[in-house]
Amino acid sequence: MSVREDLERARLGQLSFNFELDENAEDAKDRAITQEEARLISETARKAFENDPKSFDGREWYLEYLRLREEGWPWRVASYIAWAASPRENRYPKTLQELATKVLGLQSPRSIYTWRKKYATIDATISMMQAMPLLEHRRDVIDALVEMAKTKDYKAFNDRKLFLEMVGDYIPKSQLGLGKAVDEDVVGSMSEAELRKWLGEEDDPQMTQMDADERAGWKEITDGSAAGATE
Repeated sequence: MSVREDLERARLGQLSFNFELDENAEDAKDRAITQEEARLISETARKAFENDPKSFDGREWYLEYLRLREEGWPWRVASYIAWAASPRENRYPKTLQELATKVLGLQSPRSIYTWRKKYATIDATISMMQAMPLLEHRRDVIDALVEMAKTKDYKAFNDRKLFLEMVGDYIPKSQLGLGKAVDEDVVGSMSEAELRKWLGEEDDPQMTQMDADERAGWKEITDGSAAGATE
């Protein structure tokens, strides 16, 4: 493990220190049972998960789960984070519904949606873990870029151009107008899509399209919160 990975792991551990969640209390509330009953359900599910051979062979995210557990994360939250941070292709189980009911011992993903709504730390940790493979190779890629940019071959033009952009010595023509003065009224009347286009940003399909089960889950949580506020 590289020094950068060690630092990222340390940050994940720090995030867990600021995380306070009583999983049993949340589950007991959802099931309308006592916290002791919820604790027994949780323990049974955890032991089944950790003792299942499929956890090692069929779940590539299991090792990440173990690392998160070592850093102090509750087991259900650690399972969700490790699962969500892993590549979707060939991920087991396939859906959040299956993870919640077949692995975590929950009745539905509702508790997971509640955790995410209450604790932004969860999604922040998932994002960090998804980026870690990139950080592992960043130095090698930069070294390769520098080596290519230093060659006098005309074929290395794009490498030199990218290098100069990165160090701030070259500004693409398309970005020269971004800093010009603009009438505040004009900017204020722009839609979000128009502003993104003006800034040269493309829409992120992952941000504009959520999974159907997540949309339904968030709607359920939101509607529940709204109903509670009116009572």
